[in-house]
Formats: sequence, structure tokens, C-alpha cells
Amino acid sequence: MELAQQIRHWRTERGLRQDELAEAIFVSRQTVSNWENDKTYPDVQSLVLLSQLFNVSIDELIQGDVAVMRRTMEEDSRKMRWLSTAMVIFLLLAVAFFIGLAAAWRDPLSVGNLTKGDVAGTVVFLPLYGLAMACALWIERIKCQHNLVTYREIMAFANGEPAPDAPEGHAFARNHQGASILIKVVFSAAIGAVCGLGIYKLVG
Repeated sequence: MELAQQIRHWRTERGLRQDELAEAIFVSRQTVSNWENDKTYPDVQSLVLLSQLFNVSIDELIQGDVAVMRRTMEEDSRKMRWLSTAMVIFLLLAVAFFIGLAAAWRDPLSVGNLTKGDVAGTVVFLPLYGLAMACALWIERIKCQHNLVTYREIMAFANGEPAPDAPEGHAFARNHQGASILIKVVFSAAIGAVCGLGIYKLVG
């Protein structure tokens, strides 16, 4: 049996619903659903919790899926590193273009105190900032798929190392991954707005 079938088998064997299993091992119901539909694989910490909950060995759970899991984690860790680099590059380009255009093109517009450089800089800044946020959201999606919450977990995953023991105090992020991502998006948008305003005041 493959891992997806094993999880479904032992969950039903223990009389658990998906949401009950998710709560017991500190993940979202959607994460459990993804496991059982063979869309994603549990991380090492989740496998340990599953084996303890089902009272079966990890070997019994994963059976022939070890190679597939390792390959999936390696591919996603490389993708996370690439996306992180792209996000930083897009942010740096956004700021550089905004400041450069605003400083170099000082021809005034007839509306307000804006210059043509301010408008051109904003036009270039917004799509680049949007691309950076798209990269950030993609990273968050990978983190959710592998149940990564803390900085130590993310760094271990990115370096292909075993996951550290899950610390206490991150239950909300693990149990409500969608809400956690939404909070981060709103926070990032607010930070972007503040940075944009600061840059405008700096070159204005």
C-alpha cells in the first residue's frame, strides 16, 4: 500500500475523521486531505506523530514511498531557495527603479506635487513588488505542504536536513495555515505601502 492509502487505512481503522486526525498531529484538515489524495507527503515530524497515533512503525507507514518522498522534498527545497532569491531580486529592483526614476526625471506634472519620475517609478515599482509577493506566496504554499512553521524547520528543510522537534507555541500557524498566510499577506502589503510612502518622502 502507498503512504496515501496507509494514512487513510489507519485513520479509518482508528475511527478518526480527517479534522480529528489533523487536530491530533497539529496540521490542517486540508493537509490531511492532501496526504490521503497523494498530492503531498508528510514531513518527518508528521510521520513520527502519525506512527505514534496509529501505533505502527514508520516503516509500515512509508513502505515503498521513501524515494518518492525524498525526491519531492529535494525538489521543493530547491524551489524554495530559487523563489527566495527571486523575491529579494524583485524587491531590490522595485526600490532601485522607483528611486532612480523619481530622482532622474524631475519634470513636474500638472496634478499635485508629483513629477513624471514619481509616476514612472510607481508604474515600475508595483508590478515588481507584485512579483516579489507572488514568490512569497509560493514559498508559503510550499511551507504549508511540508508543515513548516518555525525558522529552524524552514532552514533544515531548505538544506535537506532532518526536521527538528516541533516546538510548542505554534499551534495556530499549524492548525490554521490559510488564516496564517492571509495575515502574512496583509502584513506584507502594509509593509509595502509604508516602504513606498517612505521612498516617496525620501525622493520627494
